[in-house]
Amino acid sequence: MWIPAGCLVTGKIHLTKHLNVLSQGKISVSNNGEVITLEAPYTYISQVGTKRAGYAHEDSTWTTFHVTDLTDVETIEKEIIADSFEELDGFLARDDYQKFLLEFNQTEEDAQAATHSTDVVVLSSNRVTVKRSLIEGLGLFVNGTIDKDEVIAPALLNGEKTEAGRYTNHSGEPNAKIIVIDEKNINLVAVRAIENEEITTDYRDTLRVQGLERIKL
Repeated sequence: MWIPAGCLVTGKIHLTKHLNVLSQGKISVSNNGEVITLEAPYTYISQVGTKRAGYAHEDSTWTTFHVTDLTDVETIEKEIIADSFEELDGFLARDDYQKFLLEFNQTEEDAQAATHSTDVVVLSSNRVTVKRSLIEGLGLFVNGTIDKDEVIAPALLNGEKTEAGRYTNHSGEPNAKIIVIDEKNINLVAVRAIENEEITTDYRDTLRVQGLERIKL
């Protein structure tokens, strides 16, 4: 990409780690609140989730490299670019879910059996709702705000799984955790303030509660 001097450009949200080459010019780049000034020739690797803004002090040429076997441009963009940070969060959660399966030597069917159920208790609370998730299928969402350490909803109530226990999706950086009250009651509790977003837990904790431990990889 050629960037004329004096131009400000913004990039997209990247789903993959990738190589960047500044082969001409001088440009200041902002990413995650940090601004650095780069002068050609300069090469570095960006991490997953990168979204940059840059100001060209001189006419500059910037190239990013992504590894793919695909040839269609639109299909490639869907593979390497997120349209929103919510979509990025969903991608990261799905990626960590696959790591979780390997760590616990679980199949997809094992995990579904441990965390999902066809019979659930419908919650009467209007604090949460079940709707389409960017992580997987249906998810549990907060209506309004939940404070840190506040009980969101029961996940297991009198021995029966609730919507909170059924539809809470996995994340490697969850905003909630499960707290066992007794053998028939488990609460879903916020680990940070949550506002109008999907509720997630780390399924590793769910399996540990059931007595399963991760394997040594």
